[in-house]
Amino acid sequence: MNKTTTYLMGSMMAVMIAAPAFAGPLTMPVSPVATPSAVVSVATATQNTAALNFVTRVTQEGLAFLEDTSLSQAQKKAKFRSLLTRNFDLNTIGRFALGTNWRVATPAEQQQYLKLFSNMVVEVYATRFDEYEGEKVQVQGVQPLAGSDSLVTSYIVPAGSGQKVRIDWRIRHNGSNMRVVDVIVEGVSMSVTQRAEFASIIQQGGGKVSHLIQHLQAKVSGKSS
Repeated sequence: MNKTTTYLMGSMMAVMIAAPAFAGPLTMPVSPVATPSAVVSVATATQNTAALNFVTRVTQEGLAFLEDTSLSQAQKKAKFRSLLTRNFDLNTIGRFALGTNWRVATPAEQQQYLKLFSNMVVEVYATRFDEYEGEKVQVQGVQPLAGSDSLVTSYIVPAGSGQKVRIDWRIRHNGSNMRVVDVIVEGVSMSVTQRAEFASIIQQGGGKVSHLIQHLQAKVSGKSS
């Protein structure tokens, strides 16, 4: 998997599975919900169509600023931050990534962590803007999941030779609003890796959330790889 593919996935990612404390918890691995006689209700069909259109719009918006050579790095970063803020549930994403440590963090640590988490996602992936090599995204299908979720399937297609990469997007509906809540790459949730990484960092720091906060501060400031 090349760096550009990693960027494209990362720029659209939501590194989470909702913890039990949140409404509509996710489970991994993701699996579609069977419907009697394969009949999907009109409401579900409408919801899934909306999710399909949503992912199409989000991915095309991301590709548009990647392809725009007139934009500076700062302008691309601003567009990327806007894309994330409008289309991903970053607070819930961050809370999951912290795992059970969210409950032991102080309110001040929670707020500091959430801000750093959002900034870290922007800073880490913004460094990969120049690695874009003309890849496209094909959005090809959607299926219903438990609760108010839909699973949209897409593929990252290289400009030249190379294998397509399957990307599944878990979309959560809240009335007319939608947010990406997980991204599954070739069957592997990116959220699992992120959560495990954070848990390892906290463990190395003696179980203190403050150790992870220091790590994220270094990431954001560019002092950590």
